[in-house]
Amino acid sequence: MSTKWDVRVLAVAGAGMMGLAGVFLWRDLQVAHELLLAVAAVLAASLALAEVPRHRPLAGPIALLLTGLCGGLWYAATKSGLLLAGLGLTVLASAVTVARTWRRTEAREDKVQACLLWYGLTAAVIAASWAFYFHFFTLGFAADDLARRLVLTLGWLAAGVGLVVYGRLRGESVIRDAGFAFIAVALGKALAYDTTHLSGTLRVACFAGAGALMLGGAWLSSPRTARSA
Repeated sequence: MSTKWDVRVLAVAGAGMMGLAGVFLWRDLQVAHELLLAVAAVLAASLALAEVPRHRPLAGPIALLLTGLCGGLWYAATKSGLLLAGLGLTVLASAVTVARTWRRTEAREDKVQACLLWYGLTAAVIAASWAFYFHFFTLGFAADDLARRLVLTLGWLAAGVGLVVYGRLRGESVIRDAGFAFIAVALGKALAYDTTHLSGTLRVACFAGAGALMLGGAWLSSPRTARSA
């Protein structure tokens, strides 16, 4: 017996009821608008873990990617600390989805799904890390310490180099490309921001650290090093 129609009815009805709950939560309980990002992250995670639609589960990864991008832009516009919960949930949901899905061969072979999964995780991590950095470092305990500006540049670069090396060693081009996305953002920040907002030893340390990380990644990714590993 076919169960496609009844599964769809349950899924649509459930999503509709969750949507109504969100509307009344916002209207009747006067919940802060920023907490809607956390609700969106939970709904996106539910779609991803439910693998909708079954034949090619792209709805969840798309929802997570959009949640990460919109959450980052929302924080950039408002700088509201209430958005940190939603951004953190988006990173967690994206990481769990990648870890759960990537074990299956069909997911790795589906290029579109693979790109959505890894780029969604990349976008969520970049957006959340910048928001947490700005909230706790720039507006918090390190407001007067210029060295804090090295944290994101070198952190993103280290994450990117690590993904590039791992993706190359495993033969997974999508992981390598996600790593290059981290590297591109880190280098863009270094060239467009750090060169004008750092000086002296801090500026030298920024570019020396970036160069050392990329040279180390090049050495680890070289065919000779890969064969010996």
